Amino acid sequence: MGELPAFITASMLTLEFLVSGAAVARSWGDKVVEWLKVEMDAGDWVSKYLDPGYGFNPMAFMVSLVTSSLVFSGVKESKIATDIFTWVKVLLVAFMAIGGLFLFDSSNVKDFAPFGFSGVMRGATSSFFGYLGFDGICCVAGEAKNPTYNLPLSVMITLVLVTVLYIVAAFALTGMQHYSKISPESGFPEAFAARGVEWAAQLTAAGEIFTLPVVVMLSPVLQPRLMYALSVDGLLPPIFREVNEEGNLRKGVLFSGAFMTLMSAFVPFSYLDDFVSAGILIAFSVTNTSLVLLRHEAPEDKPFLLEKLLAFTHLLSFATALIACHAFDSPTGMSLVLCFSVTIILLSVYMSRSCPRTTFGGKRAISNDTTRYFKTPLLPHIPVLGNFANWYLVAQLSFLGIFLLLLYVCLATWIYFLYGARNSVGSISSWERGAYSVPSEVEVREIHDNHICHESEGHRETPGSKFASEQRDP
Repeated sequence: MGELPAFITASMLTLEFLVSGAAVARSWGDKVVEWLKVEMDAGDWVSKYLDPGYGFNPMAFMVSLVTSSLVFSGVKESKIATDIFTWVKVLLVAFMAIGGLFLFDSSNVKDFAPFGFSGVMRGATSSFFGYLGFDGICCVAGEAKNPTYNLPLSVMITLVLVTVLYIVAAFALTGMQHYSKISPESGFPEAFAARGVEWAAQLTAAGEIFTLPVVVMLSPVLQPRLMYALSVDGLLPPIFREVNEEGNLRKGVLFSGAFMTLMSAFVPFSYLDDFVSAGILIAFSVTNTSLVLLRHEAPEDKPFLLEKLLAFTHLLSFATALIACHAFDSPTGMSLVLCFSVTIILLSVYMSRSCPRTTFGGKRAISNDTTRYFKTPLLPHIPVLGNFANWYLVAQLSFLGIFLLLLYVCLATWIYFLYGARNSVGSISSWERGAYSVPSEVEVREIHDNHICHESEGHRETPGSKFASEQRDP
């Protein structure tokens, strides 16, 4: 798809890996203050020192600083802490779900789905924030044993486990307490307290405070690896690919931790929720689109047909989603939704028939050995359906979240043209070497360093510049 779409997609993943960590840290800080005030009946010192106002959250600042420092000490140490926190958190969620089912009152769910289908979809968009991170497993593939087998298995197990726990816990909570009375800050503790089970309320409140930092800890683990990949490709400065003797990305962790700490301390969670969700949904749509481009290609007599069809399905999907969310009750809106939906289906069928399947990557394939690649069934229909679902969820978000996302995309584009467009491997040498084989990391470093040397010493020929000229004109 090109460098700019790749850089913007990486920026969207930064929302997942870094900004979401800041949002969770901010939420954790709010929970601590709420727990001390309500559950522990603390004095005025809580408001004075832990909730001083001016948008500053001392507890969010503290948890971000501590978790970043732990990751800075090394992956092995942070992995042990992450494993402990994760198992405790899973046990806590299981306890809350089972306890809620024992206290289930069917009268609380008589008014099932009170806000209709649109309310269900809006809730799905908000809960999507809870699914973020499963793809982060791929960022630590370098530390995995037998990643070819263990990585896909880990992703599937994580998705299934999170989905089951989410559904059971949500059903138990709404059955334990009416939805109109559920606390947005401390749902289960308040629900247990309302049913008179004070010990369970205290346990779940303390458990949430204890286990939530594990989510914050993942941000400075994943984000440096994303910046490392961008730096290897020349899209970010070389400082982000520096690895110490122990194999840790210390400088990347330092930058990520500092950014997350400042954002969590001064930016409220309400400004980050929809912003992060919108960015990740768009990143997933780009992933779906990339999969189609890798498995299909336009016919020779109709170049760029596949790209045009994909772009048109994106536009129609977003238009259909907006109309379905905001004007579906009118006859015109219903007619447009039906017409656009049928058009998307027909475009998907036409795409599968007119754009033939090819080996993974097509003309840009690194290798003709396709046995090592997983083959997604029903292409391109599943990715097109996934794109429609993503755009439908984006249309549910607040105007503020979408506006912030547009500003963020503009900022990412500016950064790309400011640095990445002039320093990437593609601009210095060429992405196309033989059968589209990406240069090795050592070659990338040599190309980039020689390019810097070439600029600093005028236009005197260097080995790097000679290598680059050879790649441009083989």
